[in-house]
Amino acid sequence: MKRADWHLRANFFVLIYLLAALTSGVSSRLSAEQHLSWLTVHLFLLGAISNGILTWSEHFVAALLWARSQGRLRHLHIVVALNLGVLGVLAGKGMNIGWLLIVSALLVGSIVILYLWGIYESISQTLNRRYVGLIRYYQWAGVSLLVGVLLGTIDSFKSDGDPWQPKLALAHLHVNLMGWVGLTIVGTLITFWPTVLRTPMHAKAVKYGVAALPILLSGLLVVLVGSLLDLRTLSATGAVVYLSGFLLALTPAALVISQRIPDRTSSWMMATGAVGISLLLIADALISARSDSAEKLLKAIENHSLVIFTVSLMPIFLGSLTYLLPVVLGRGPKVNRELESLINAGWRLRVFLLPISSMLLLFTPWQALGYVFAGSALGIFLILAFATMIRAKKYAS
Repeated sequence: MKRADWHLRANFFVLIYLLAALTSGVSSRLSAEQHLSWLTVHLFLLGAISNGILTWSEHFVAALLWARSQGRLRHLHIVVALNLGVLGVLAGKGMNIGWLLIVSALLVGSIVILYLWGIYESISQTLNRRYVGLIRYYQWAGVSLLVGVLLGTIDSFKSDGDPWQPKLALAHLHVNLMGWVGLTIVGTLITFWPTVLRTPMHAKAVKYGVAALPILLSGLLVVLVGSLLDLRTLSATGAVVYLSGFLLALTPAALVISQRIPDRTSSWMMATGAVGISLLLIADALISARSDSAEKLLKAIENHSLVIFTVSLMPIFLGSLTYLLPVVLGRGPKVNRELESLINAGWRLRVFLLPISSMLLLFTPWQALGYVFAGSALGIFLILAFATMIRAKKYAS
């Protein structure tokens, strides 16, 4: 299977989960729920983003280490098994089938272990050691997901009145967002951001990135312990430590903007998303320090769940896909340019939809309009992404 044909199939899963998350989110809003449903959150995080991470991290690892791909047949098996596990988790939780939830969580965990083993094999076989320190981000992100799956499974069997339930939920939330997703984002942006800007990487980018990883892990560990023990000041401290590691890792990436400013959908969205992560970490520290209990802290996070997505994760994820899809689906420079032009249609207006929606969602009278802006941003991207895949498929036939 050629690279373009493979990515047509693998990224189809990602787009389907994004579409399902959009549909679930609209349904939540129409039913007058005050925050995104459990299903919507997990369709986006466990479904779309986890599929994206497994598909694209393999691509980045092979590129950075000058390593051979693990094999598309092997990766196809991983993707299929992951999605069986994801669908099982969603069904087990939704229909309250305990054994299905446990079996599916074990399947997801097993896939993560297989994913980590593939990265280890790539590192052990490469002769290019320059970027090994950055590949560690993917390894620790995978370990974080294993912890997150364990905590989430335990939390699913706790009743709302159990004092451990909000503490487990907070720990599960933070280790997945700051660990599985956050570490993957940081490790990728260090080298990917200059590529998107089409400018050379800063000379100290790798050095700063390697130095920042222990700081990020320390902050994540402190937040995890603080969440489980309901020590909110400790959790706030961990968020500040994590923020310092985040800023250290991406300082060289920020400096290259002086050489070339963002000039397209992907670069603008990724830049706003990185700023959004910094703001979220500051907000997390402040809210954690001022909350009276784990229950109130969890409620505050749940009430702003869509803001968490629109201010950080969605811009980075959609921006990355906007850049990557034309690159891997194209069959030569001419087709690449055509696909890039298609998926970037109207980008000067689109890049503002998510930041504006984030601001509107913070104010109760404007939340409905914030939902419209957020849904429009995702919906327009999906239309253009599916159109790009259809156009690419035409060239394959």
